[in-house]
Amino acid sequence: MKLCIVGIGGAGGNIAKKFLRNEDLNSKLLSRIIGAQYVSPGDIKGIWLEADINDSINNQYFFGNMQNGCYPSYYIPHEAVQEGSAIHVSVREKYGYDVKKQGFVRDAQYLKAIFEIFDTDKEIQKIVSPNESMPEDAANNNGGSLLAPNPIFDSAWSAIRRFTTLGGGECDGILFVVSFGGGTGTGTINPIINHIRKEGKLTYPVFVLGILTEPGDSADQAQFSKSKKRNLAAISAIYDLLSKGGGASGVIIIDNKILLDKYGTNYDAANNFIHKIMQPMVAARDYPQAKLPSQAFAQNSSTGLDRPPIFVPLFASLPRSATEEELIDKALSKEGRLFGCTPEKSDTAWVFCRGFIKGTKIKRILSDRTGIPYNMIYPVRKMGEGQNEILILLRNPYGGDSEAYKKDGTLEKRLCFVISEALRQIREHPDELYYEGKTEKGKIDNKQEDLPNLTELSKMALKKFFFGADGTGKTSGLTFELEEARRRLREGGEQDKPFFMNPLSIFEKESEIEREYERYEFCWNKIPGEHNKQLIEFLDERLCIDWAKNAEIKKIDDNTITVSAEKNSLSLILNDEKTKVILEIGGIRKDSFVVKIKNGELIIYNRDEDHKLDENYIVEVVNRRIKELIKEGKIKENETDRSKASST
Repeated sequence: MKLCIVGIGGAGGNIAKKFLRNEDLNSKLLSRIIGAQYVSPGDIKGIWLEADINDSINNQYFFGNMQNGCYPSYYIPHEAVQEGSAIHVSVREKYGYDVKKQGFVRDAQYLKAIFEIFDTDKEIQKIVSPNESMPEDAANNNGGSLLAPNPIFDSAWSAIRRFTTLGGGECDGILFVVSFGGGTGTGTINPIINHIRKEGKLTYPVFVLGILTEPGDSADQAQFSKSKKRNLAAISAIYDLLSKGGGASGVIIIDNKILLDKYGTNYDAANNFIHKIMQPMVAARDYPQAKLPSQAFAQNSSTGLDRPPIFVPLFASLPRSATEEELIDKALSKEGRLFGCTPEKSDTAWVFCRGFIKGTKIKRILSDRTGIPYNMIYPVRKMGEGQNEILILLRNPYGGDSEAYKKDGTLEKRLCFVISEALRQIREHPDELYYEGKTEKGKIDNKQEDLPNLTELSKMALKKFFFGADGTGKTSGLTFELEEARRRLREGGEQDKPFFMNPLSIFEKESEIEREYERYEFCWNKIPGEHNKQLIEFLDERLCIDWAKNAEIKKIDDNTITVSAEKNSLSLILNDEKTKVILEIGGIRKDSFVVKIKNGELIIYNRDEDHKLDENYIVEVVNRRIKELIKEGKIKENETDRSKASST
């Protein structure tokens, strides 16, 4: 197994640096002078993706600019879009998102929204130039792809792809390293994985190593974000990763609180420790005939599951004189656990070993200690360096205990806390979900940076994402799904695995809308104007309002359209949530219709099935239709006595 290490954001880059250091020469300048090949331990390859130019250029000296041919290198994906280009201006004007924005926006929805804009909006896709500034081979990497053109994520994937077997490299899998709760890492990880999968690489191994933000406000200064906001960013990213079947091959999660307890604010020591515990998994030097292909690990890691698993890491390092029992016991102890869990609830374990360790003993001892079936424990042995080490990855070690969420040291309690903090952020600061043109601290001298000034279309899409179609959050949307996930964790039923269930989108695809509704009627944004004809046909043909043929159409305000002709008139009223249009005739509600956001516009679809029609209105419409059939000669007038509808 040879993984490409991809650090995303500040924390991800600092950890990736530990994996990519030069094994032979620490001086990059000397290496260049003598022409030495850059070789990381185990010949690991990787890259750092960042969204902050200042951090990339001025605040570190390990990574060089990939565009200048440096290795190890950093790459800034949004540099693929030229400042002031047609695509830059079009996205900003239509949606309010700035695709050139530096890494100051501290939530997972920002880059998720940008990804989905490119993925769903055909008008935006047409504007994208195939020659947008990207890595030189990006334009050739989209051949045969299912993807819409997306310069930001096309270029990010191109920067990674060259190291993988998919692009002629040697790495047969990817390990993304991110901070759950930061800015760049939290927002970038899911769009890039989606990008890889939608390119048709459904089985390529893609794992995520995520460091979950700690409770409290101790990271406020480093992350430029309050605890509740970080937790919302973290759980949003984790939700996206765990709810999508066919996404990540697995999510390895580490609790930063545990690292803080061990190392305090010595972040470099904490990063060295993360590098150390992952060595049994990523290091080379496999025993003969014991090499594990990444593909085999990925396939077996998710066997029997329809969504990505959580892996909790346990680690132990002891002198070579230590027994397998001592190694297992230390790993299972509180000291060895890198995230809260209940090992006995795990259904599968992977045990990566370095040193003189017997795989059969490891299986027997771990099965005896935890109850995990012997045949569901997979040891992978490698030659060591010094001490014997084991890294145990427990798959989904939770569930089956309705009291677990109250107990310290459990996955249920830790994630229930994160979910509760995220829900508090949503409820206490709803304005921050839409930015509302406010500012927040950036990284350059703590100056204030302008947040995006979203258009009404983007705000409506975000409102639906967070609070569902009815705007309450009681039946759908992220708030509802988080409440449901917390309920499942608290109830502790085995049947409640996984706890995140339904993937959510901010901007929907046309195909997804068309599956729900066979045809749309008209576009609210194009009345009056381009869609007047569709509105008249809708009223005449679908609702039998024949006087509408010669009617005058006006938009009184953003939420009201009137249609009038002589003594007849009606109103179409868009509700505040922008989820329904209500038809009123004579001030009386007669019907309602569904509103969907498609490519940033309000589209009116077929009748709202939940609305009970006014009985007299039904009679009126039916009788109008009977008159039309008589006029067309399809029924005779003397049949109308028994055909005419009645409300009695």
